[in-house]
Amino acid sequence: MDLKKIAEEMQPRSMAARDWVFQVIRTAIIRGELPGDMPLRQDEISAALSVSHIPVREAFRQLEAQGLVRIYPNRGAVVTKLSRKELANVMDTRILLEVGALRLAMPNITEDDIAKARTLLDSFSKETDHVKGAELNLELHFALYSPCDNPVLLSLIDQMHANVDRYITPFYGEDNKDELYSLDDHAQFINACESKDMELATAILRTHLQRTKNMLLKSPLLS
Repeated sequence: MDLKKIAEEMQPRSMAARDWVFQVIRTAIIRGELPGDMPLRQDEISAALSVSHIPVREAFRQLEAQGLVRIYPNRGAVVTKLSRKELANVMDTRILLEVGALRLAMPNITEDDIAKARTLLDSFSKETDHVKGAELNLELHFALYSPCDNPVLLSLIDQMHANVDRYITPFYGEDNKDELYSLDDHAQFINACESKDMELATAILRTHLQRTKNMLLKSPLLS
């Protein structure tokens, strides 16, 4: 468990210790560096991040609320591991939330939002590091969802991503790049949003997310 590298990426630390520890552990889980069923040791994490036990315990509770960690009375915190049925349920919920966010956002999407999405797509298409690529993909989607002006909805979508993105790690690689990233889908999606074609944009998004769901359900990391 190497949290130090992720912690260094997130420096300088400008948030409360609890929130910073939460973000570091959450990122490690999403990237697959802390796999499902792995125990999380307070002592080890405190030492690795140079913080006391208190923010670590508080971070565990935040992670449990997001479904990424389960806290057992006499066993401590353990990274959760989804079954295929659970992952399918999360993805179905994610599709509903993301399509809903897009429908709310569409009337408010500006030229600046489209330009930002296109810039992210360009960076996304050139990125060779799968971790950075996944982060750019999420940023691209959120650039077009954010105009929905509903932070609760956006937070739920982010939580759904955190719960399932860790299962796509085995598929990263040049051979799967087109299927995994669907660059053409993203380009068409942005174009549909720019032309305010609600039905086309939501159809592209739904198909894209369904394809992601089908790939995730084949993940060997599932229980």
